[in-house]
Amino acid sequence: MLIFETHRLRVRQLAESDFADLYRLLSDPEVMRYITTPYKDETQVRERMDLWNNYSQLRPGLGTFALEIKDTGVFCGFCVARQVEYNPESDEFEIGYILAPEFWGQGLVSELVPFLCKYCFQQSGADRLVAFTDPDNTTSQHILIKSGFKFTGLRERPDLVSTEYWLEKTAFVSP
Repeated sequence: MLIFETHRLRVRQLAESDFADLYRLLSDPEVMRYITTPYKDETQVRERMDLWNNYSQLRPGLGTFALEIKDTGVFCGFCVARQVEYNPESDEFEIGYILAPEFWGQGLVSELVPFLCKYCFQQSGADRLVAFTDPDNTTSQHILIKSGFKFTGLRERPDLVSTEYWLEKTAFVSP
C-alpha cells in the first residue's frame, strides 16, 4: 500500500517480501554504525518486524515504511513516522530513516525528510517532531538542520546518547 511519494521515492507499507532487504541493512555494520549494534541473525530482524507490525496495528498510519526508487521499484531503505520507541503512550513523535549504502550521497534523504515530516504531522496531530542522531553523524545532522530541525541537546538513554533535534509545526515549510 502506497503511503506517499516524493520526486524520486515511493514510500509504502512494509511487506514480508522486504525481509531479505531489511536483514541486509540491519546486519550491515556500516549501515548500523550510527544507529545500534548490527543484528546478528534473522530472528532479531523477524522480532523487529513483528514489533513494527504490532505498532502499526495500534497506530494506523504510523510506523515503519519501505523506501523504493520510484522509477525502478528497487528497495533502497526504510523510514519511520512513529511515537518514540514505538510506545503508543508517548506524546513525542519521531521521524527517522535508513538508506542502503549504494544509495548514499544522492540526496534521497534530503528529498525524503520534508515529505516524511509532512506525513507525520498529518498522521499524528503533533505540534512538533523529534529526530535523533549519533553525535558523530554529521551528515544526518546537516540534513535535519537543512529541513528546519533545531538542535536541542543530547538525550541520554541507558544504552545510548543521541543528539536531539526538534521541528516545530509552526516552523515547518511543507514541500
